[in-house]
Amino acid sequence: MRVLYSFVIDENPRFLAESRIYLRTILRAGVPARDLVAQVTARSGRPGKDLAGSFGVRAIDLPLGPDGAYCNKINQLFTRADDDFDVLIACDTDLAILRPLDEAVKADRVRAKRVDQENPPLAVLERIREFLGVAQQPPLAAPGCAPAGKTYAMNCNGGVLMIPRQFVKPLGEAWLEYATVLTEHRQLLEQWVNHIDQVSWAFAMLKLRLPFQELPVEYNFPTNIAKRVPRGAYSKPVVLHYHRALDKRGRLRLSGIRAVDRSIKEANRRLRDDPEPRRGGSVGAMTGFHGRWVLAAGAILLALATVLLGLSLGRFMPVWVQKFR
Repeated sequence: MRVLYSFVIDENPRFLAESRIYLRTILRAGVPARDLVAQVTARSGRPGKDLAGSFGVRAIDLPLGPDGAYCNKINQLFTRADDDFDVLIACDTDLAILRPLDEAVKADRVRAKRVDQENPPLAVLERIREFLGVAQQPPLAAPGCAPAGKTYAMNCNGGVLMIPRQFVKPLGEAWLEYATVLTEHRQLLEQWVNHIDQVSWAFAMLKLRLPFQELPVEYNFPTNIAKRVPRGAYSKPVVLHYHRALDKRGRLRLSGIRAVDRSIKEANRRLRDDPEPRRGGSVGAMTGFHGRWVLAAGAILLALATVLLGLSLGRFMPVWVQKFR
């Protein structure tokens, strides 16, 4: 079974930093570059394509989604029709993947992890359902980090979406349809508009009734709220979804949970030990914490050399020349 991994690079510089983490960890995990595709928006353009190319990964153009932000990921489902794959894994960029995900994919069902919290609240989801004219009552379930809460069972986090090839096109069309409507009526989501892609996904899955199996939290683990994930509900995390929880060196910040931190340290070792990509040095050279120190050290050495040269010249200059300095 061939698995194709896809991720989006948009214009914000943080997407370049996140993409570097994503690519370094997933390639080090053993996923071949031919099974990866970077979908680059026109707003990112050459920097995004150069970064992907420096890792030997294909980069293709990605049209913006209805909102030009959270829904951009939907268009990943329309760009790979000619590729040879059995399951598409559409990924957020802020992931560190520690091993290939072949063990988790299914060729006959969609897989994703339910949201961690009640975002948006059930009352907001119900008002949206009424507006959309969806008569079917969605099955309810508890969010991953809120056992006492309730949300739609298909309200899934968009970080890791596993979609068999035969479902890619119909799911993409239904997902885009709901995202377009909700973008035009975004006030329905109130302050939870940043979850518009996940809400649209939920209604698309509800409409199509595609076979679905929930993805264990190990394959989309929120390191930023690790202490809220119920203990005993997971084994060693395989996919670390860090949600911008990085330290000053650009590495994943520890969570304070020993089992999770073992995975985080493994990811950070890969980030620390791996050399820079073999091509496109202009993209990655002299960036980040270490790059800043290299530049600073170089400036100091240059200044010292200039001073020493000046002293040497002054020592050997004739006295009449030194009078006019």
